Amino acid sequence: MKNILKEPLLHFLVVGLGLFVLFEIIAGDEAAYDENVIVVDRDALLTFMQFRARAFEPRAAEAQLEQMSEKELDLMIDDFVREEALHRQALALGVDQNDYVIKRRMIQSIEFITNGFVTAAVNLDDDDIGTYFETNRDNYYISPYVTFTHVFFDRSRHGDETAAALAAAKLEELNAEQAPFTAAPGHGDRFPYFLNYVEREPEFVASHFGRQMAAGIFALVPDAESWSGPFESEYGYHLVMLTKSVEGRLPELTEVIDRVRADAEREAMDAMQEEAIQAIVDTYEVRRTF
Repeated sequence: MKNILKEPLLHFLVVGLGLFVLFEIIAGDEAAYDENVIVVDRDALLTFMQFRARAFEPRAAEAQLEQMSEKELDLMIDDFVREEALHRQALALGVDQNDYVIKRRMIQSIEFITNGFVTAAVNLDDDDIGTYFETNRDNYYISPYVTFTHVFFDRSRHGDETAAALAAAKLEELNAEQAPFTAAPGHGDRFPYFLNYVEREPEFVASHFGRQMAAGIFALVPDAESWSGPFESEYGYHLVMLTKSVEGRLPELTEVIDRVRADAEREAMDAMQEEAIQAIVDTYEVRRTF
Protein backbone atom coordinates (compact mmCIF):
# COMPACT_ATOMS: atom_id res chain seq x y z
CA MET A 1 0.00 0.00 0.00
CA LYS A 2 2.93 2.30 0.54
CA ASN A 3 3.56 2.58 -3.19
CA ILE A 4 0.34 4.54 -3.71
CA LEU A 5 1.54 7.32 -1.44
CA LYS A 6 4.69 8.20 -3.33
CA GLU A 7 5.45 11.82 -4.05
CA PRO A 8 4.87 11.79 -7.86
CA LEU A 9 1.27 10.82 -7.31
CA LEU A 10 0.81 13.71 -4.91
CA HIS A 11 2.22 15.98 -7.59
CA PHE A 12 -0.34 14.60 -10.01
CA LEU A 13 -3.14 15.32 -7.57
CA VAL A 14 -1.99 18.85 -6.90
CA VAL A 15 -1.50 19.62 -10.58
CA GLY A 16 -4.86 18.08 -11.40
CA LEU A 17 -6.54 20.13 -8.72
CA GLY A 18 -4.84 23.26 -9.98
CA LEU A 19 -6.00 22.64 -13.53
CA PHE A 20 -9.54 22.02 -12.32
CA VAL A 21 -9.61 25.23 -10.31
CA LEU A 22 -8.05 27.14 -13.23
CA PHE A 23 -10.76 25.80 -15.53
CA GLU A 24 -13.41 26.96 -13.09
CA ILE A 25 -11.86 30.43 -12.94
CA ILE A 26 -11.63 30.73 -16.72
CA ALA A 27 -15.15 29.40 -17.18
CA GLY A 28 -16.37 31.79 -14.51
CA ASP A 29 -14.67 34.74 -16.20
CA GLU A 30 -16.22 33.89 -19.54
CA ALA A 31 -19.68 33.52 -18.03
CA ALA A 32 -19.28 36.79 -16.16
CA TYR A 33 -18.41 38.73 -19.34
CA ASP A 34 -22.02 39.89 -19.19
CA GLU A 35 -23.43 39.53 -15.70
CA ASN A 36 -26.93 39.15 -17.11
CA VAL A 37 -25.98 36.28 -19.43
CA ILE A 38 -25.84 32.67 -18.22
CA VAL A 39 -24.04 30.43 -20.68
CA VAL A 40 -25.21 26.81 -20.55
CA ASP A 41 -22.67 24.61 -22.30
CA ARG A 42 -21.78 20.93 -22.09
CA ASP A 43 -18.80 21.40 -19.77
CA ALA A 44 -20.79 23.56 -17.37
CA LEU A 45 -23.59 20.98 -17.22
CA LEU A 46 -21.17 18.11 -16.66
CA THR A 47 -19.52 19.95 -13.78
CA PHE A 48 -22.93 20.83 -12.35
CA MET A 49 -24.07 17.19 -12.54
CA GLN A 50 -20.97 15.91 -10.78
CA PHE A 51 -21.22 18.37 -7.94
CA ARG A 52 -24.89 17.58 -7.53
CA ALA A 53 -24.21 13.83 -7.48
CA ARG A 54 -21.25 14.35 -5.13
CA ALA A 55 -19.20 12.08 -7.39
CA PHE A 56 -16.37 13.45 -9.52
CA GLU A 57 -16.66 10.91 -12.33
CA PRO A 58 -16.54 12.66 -15.73
CA ARG A 59 -17.18 9.54 -17.80
CA ALA A 60 -20.23 8.57 -15.76
CA ALA A 61 -21.57 12.11 -16.02
CA GLU A 62 -21.04 12.14 -19.79
CA ALA A 63 -22.86 8.84 -20.15
CA GLN A 64 -25.74 10.12 -18.04
CA LEU A 65 -25.95 13.31 -20.07
CA GLU A 66 -26.03 11.37 -23.35
CA GLN A 67 -28.89 9.18 -22.11
CA MET A 68 -31.10 12.07 -20.98
CA SER A 69 -34.36 12.70 -22.76
CA GLU A 70 -35.20 16.21 -23.96
CA LYS A 71 -37.49 16.67 -20.96
CA GLU A 72 -34.82 15.54 -18.51
CA LEU A 73 -32.24 17.77 -20.16
CA ASP A 74 -34.57 20.77 -19.98
CA LEU A 75 -35.16 20.15 -16.29
CA MET A 76 -31.42 19.84 -15.69
CA ILE A 77 -30.77 23.13 -17.50
CA ASP A 78 -33.55 24.85 -15.52
CA ASP A 79 -31.91 23.72 -12.28
CA PHE A 80 -28.48 24.86 -13.47
CA VAL A 81 -29.78 28.29 -14.51
CA ARG A 82 -31.69 28.73 -11.26
CA GLU A 83 -28.63 27.85 -9.18
CA GLU A 84 -26.33 30.09 -11.24
CA ALA A 85 -28.72 33.03 -11.05
CA LEU A 86 -29.11 32.76 -7.28
CA HIS A 87 -25.35 32.34 -6.86
CA ARG A 88 -24.63 35.51 -8.85
CA GLN A 89 -27.25 37.42 -6.90
CA ALA A 90 -25.72 36.25 -3.62
CA LEU A 91 -22.28 37.40 -4.78
CA ALA A 92 -23.71 40.76 -5.86
CA LEU A 93 -25.17 41.22 -2.39
CA GLY A 94 -21.87 40.26 -0.76
CA VAL A 95 -23.34 37.43 1.29
CA ASP A 96 -20.15 35.42 0.79
CA GLN A 97 -18.08 37.87 2.82
CA ASN A 98 -17.26 36.88 6.39
CA ASP A 99 -19.72 33.97 6.24
CA TYR A 100 -18.24 30.94 7.94
CA VAL A 101 -20.89 28.57 6.56
CA ILE A 102 -19.99 29.57 3.01
CA LYS A 103 -16.29 29.25 3.86
CA ARG A 104 -16.88 25.71 5.08
CA ARG A 105 -18.81 24.81 1.93
CA MET A 106 -15.98 26.11 -0.24
CA ILE A 107 -13.51 24.02 1.76
CA GLN A 108 -15.76 20.98 1.33
CA SER A 109 -15.81 21.62 -2.42
CA ILE A 110 -12.01 21.47 -2.58
CA GLU A 111 -12.05 18.30 -0.47
CA PHE A 112 -14.63 16.88 -2.84
CA ILE A 113 -12.48 17.67 -5.88
CA THR A 114 -9.38 16.09 -4.35
CA ASN A 115 -11.46 13.05 -3.44
CA GLY A 116 -12.38 12.67 -7.10
CA PHE A 117 -8.73 12.57 -8.17
CA VAL A 118 -7.86 10.22 -5.32
CA THR A 119 -10.66 7.80 -6.18
CA ALA A 120 -9.39 7.55 -9.73
CA ALA A 121 -5.78 7.07 -8.57
CA VAL A 122 -6.25 4.32 -5.98
CA ASN A 123 -5.65 0.87 -7.42
CA LEU A 124 -4.74 -1.75 -4.82
CA ASP A 125 -3.32 -5.09 -5.91
CA ASP A 126 -3.70 -8.46 -4.17
CA ASP A 127 -0.55 -7.91 -2.10
CA ASP A 128 -1.93 -4.61 -0.79
CA ILE A 129 -5.20 -6.29 0.19
CA GLY A 130 -3.38 -9.18 1.85
CA THR A 131 -1.13 -6.86 3.84
CA TYR A 132 -4.09 -4.76 4.97
CA PHE A 133 -5.97 -7.88 6.07
CA GLU A 134 -3.09 -9.25 8.11
CA THR A 135 -2.58 -5.88 9.78
CA ASN A 136 -6.26 -5.46 10.63
CA ARG A 137 -7.37 -9.06 10.96
CA ASP A 138 -8.91 -8.59 14.40
CA ASN A 139 -11.44 -6.19 12.86
CA TYR A 140 -12.97 -9.12 10.97
CA TYR A 141 -13.41 -11.43 13.94
CA ILE A 142 -16.61 -13.47 13.61
CA SER A 143 -18.42 -13.52 16.94
CA PRO A 144 -19.75 -16.76 18.43
CA TYR A 145 -23.48 -17.36 18.25
CA VAL A 146 -26.11 -19.74 19.58
CA THR A 147 -29.60 -20.98 18.76
CA PHE A 148 -31.90 -21.87 21.65
CA THR A 149 -35.40 -21.72 23.07
CA HIS A 150 -36.45 -21.34 26.70
CA VAL A 151 -39.28 -21.83 29.16
CA PHE A 152 -39.68 -18.90 31.55
CA PHE A 153 -41.08 -18.54 35.09
CA ASP A 154 -41.82 -14.97 36.12
CA ARG A 155 -40.48 -13.86 39.50
CA SER A 156 -42.84 -10.88 39.68
CA ARG A 157 -45.85 -13.14 39.16
CA HIS A 158 -44.99 -16.10 41.38
CA GLY A 159 -42.44 -14.74 43.83
CA ASP A 160 -38.80 -15.78 43.78
CA GLU A 161 -39.00 -19.07 45.69
CA THR A 162 -42.10 -20.32 43.92
CA ALA A 163 -40.76 -19.37 40.48
CA ALA A 164 -37.51 -21.25 41.22
CA ALA A 165 -39.45 -24.32 42.44
CA LEU A 166 -41.73 -24.28 39.37
CA ALA A 167 -38.68 -24.12 37.09
CA ALA A 168 -37.00 -27.07 38.83
CA ALA A 169 -40.15 -29.20 38.62
CA LYS A 170 -40.73 -28.28 34.98
CA LEU A 171 -37.13 -29.22 34.09
CA GLU A 172 -37.75 -32.78 35.31
CA GLU A 173 -41.05 -32.93 33.44
CA LEU A 174 -39.69 -31.69 30.13
CA ASN A 175 -36.72 -34.07 30.17
CA ALA A 176 -38.87 -37.00 31.28
CA GLU A 177 -41.28 -36.38 28.41
CA GLN A 178 -38.41 -35.60 26.01
CA ALA A 179 -40.24 -32.40 25.06
CA PRO A 180 -38.84 -31.03 21.75
CA PHE A 181 -37.72 -27.52 20.85
CA THR A 182 -41.17 -26.71 19.48
CA ALA A 183 -42.86 -27.55 22.80
CA ALA A 184 -41.56 -24.44 24.54
CA PRO A 185 -44.64 -22.23 23.84
CA GLY A 186 -46.87 -24.61 25.80
CA HIS A 187 -45.04 -24.15 29.11
CA GLY A 188 -44.18 -21.41 31.59
CA ASP A 189 -44.94 -17.69 31.47
CA ARG A 190 -44.68 -15.04 28.79
CA PHE A 191 -41.17 -13.54 28.57
CA PRO A 192 -40.77 -9.78 27.87
CA TYR A 193 -38.58 -10.47 24.82
CA PHE A 194 -38.37 -13.55 22.56
CA LEU A 195 -39.13 -17.23 22.96
CA ASN A 196 -36.67 -18.49 20.34
CA TYR A 197 -33.19 -17.06 19.75
CA VAL A 198 -31.68 -18.03 16.39
CA GLU A 199 -27.97 -17.45 15.76
CA ARG A 200 -27.67 -14.68 18.34
CA GLU A 201 -24.34 -13.27 19.50
CA PRO A 202 -23.28 -12.86 23.16
CA GLU A 203 -24.05 -9.15 23.44
CA PHE A 204 -27.58 -9.65 22.16
CA VAL A 205 -28.30 -12.56 24.52
CA ALA A 206 -26.79 -10.66 27.45
CA SER A 207 -28.99 -7.64 26.71
CA HIS A 208 -32.08 -9.82 27.31
CA PHE A 209 -30.95 -12.22 30.02
CA GLY A 210 -27.94 -10.58 31.69
CA ARG A 211 -24.27 -11.43 31.26
CA GLN A 212 -24.20 -14.23 33.83
CA MET A 213 -27.01 -16.19 32.20
CA ALA A 214 -25.64 -15.47 28.72
CA ALA A 215 -22.28 -16.92 29.76
CA GLY A 216 -24.07 -20.02 31.07
CA ILE A 217 -25.93 -20.51 27.80
CA PHE A 218 -22.77 -20.16 25.70
CA ALA A 219 -21.06 -22.74 27.94
CA LEU A 220 -23.69 -25.39 27.15
CA VAL A 221 -23.11 -28.23 24.71
CA PRO A 222 -25.80 -28.31 22.00
CA ASP A 223 -28.36 -31.04 22.61
CA ALA A 224 -31.70 -31.10 20.81
CA GLU A 225 -33.08 -33.73 23.18
CA SER A 226 -32.52 -32.22 26.61
CA TRP A 227 -33.31 -29.12 28.64
CA SER A 228 -30.85 -27.35 30.95
CA GLY A 229 -31.24 -25.04 33.92
CA PRO A 230 -32.70 -23.42 35.76
CA PHE A 231 -30.84 -20.25 34.74
CA GLU A 232 -31.60 -17.05 36.61
CA SER A 233 -32.14 -13.65 35.00
CA GLU A 234 -33.44 -10.41 36.50
CA TYR A 235 -36.94 -11.47 35.40
CA GLY A 236 -37.01 -14.94 36.88
CA TYR A 237 -35.93 -18.47 35.98
CA HIS A 238 -35.38 -20.14 32.62
CA LEU A 239 -35.04 -23.64 31.22
CA VAL A 240 -33.00 -23.72 28.03
CA MET A 241 -32.71 -26.08 25.08
CA LEU A 242 -29.60 -25.22 23.07
CA THR A 243 -29.53 -26.69 19.56
CA LYS A 244 -26.61 -24.85 17.99
CA SER A 245 -23.43 -23.21 19.23
CA VAL A 246 -20.71 -21.84 16.96
CA GLU A 247 -17.43 -20.59 18.38
CA GLY A 248 -15.98 -17.22 17.45
CA ARG A 249 -13.07 -17.23 15.02
CA LEU A 250 -10.84 -15.19 12.77
CA PRO A 251 -11.89 -15.74 9.15
CA GLU A 252 -9.75 -16.45 6.12
CA LEU A 253 -9.28 -13.59 3.67
CA THR A 254 -11.39 -15.34 1.02
CA GLU A 255 -14.42 -15.23 3.33
CA VAL A 256 -14.37 -11.45 3.75
CA ILE A 257 -12.49 -10.32 0.65
CA ASP A 258 -15.11 -7.81 -0.53
CA ARG A 259 -15.33 -6.13 2.86
CA VAL A 260 -11.54 -6.06 3.24
CA ARG A 261 -11.03 -4.57 -0.21
CA ALA A 262 -13.60 -1.84 0.46
CA ASP A 263 -12.00 -1.01 3.82
CA ALA A 264 -8.48 -1.00 2.37
CA GLU A 265 -9.48 1.26 -0.51
CA ARG A 266 -11.28 3.64 1.83
CA GLU A 267 -8.25 3.88 4.13
CA ALA A 268 -5.91 4.39 1.17
CA MET A 269 -8.12 7.13 -0.27
CA ASP A 270 -8.37 8.88 3.09
CA ALA A 271 -4.60 8.81 3.52
CA MET A 272 -3.94 9.98 -0.03
CA GLN A 273 -6.48 12.78 0.19
CA GLU A 274 -4.96 14.00 3.45
CA GLU A 275 -1.51 14.01 1.84
CA ALA A 276 -2.85 15.91 -1.18
CA ILE A 277 -4.55 18.52 1.00
CA GLN A 278 -1.42 18.89 3.12
CA ALA A 279 0.57 19.45 -0.08
CA ILE A 280 -1.76 22.34 -0.86
CA VAL A 281 -1.40 23.73 2.65
CA ASP A 282 2.38 23.50 2.39
CA THR A 283 2.39 25.91 -0.55
CA TYR A 284 1.43 28.73 1.83
CA GLU A 285 3.63 30.61 4.26
CA VAL A 286 2.16 30.85 7.74
CA ARG A 287 2.95 33.94 9.79
CA ARG A 288 1.96 33.96 13.44
CA THR A 289 1.37 37.34 15.01
CA PHE A 290 0.93 36.20 18.60
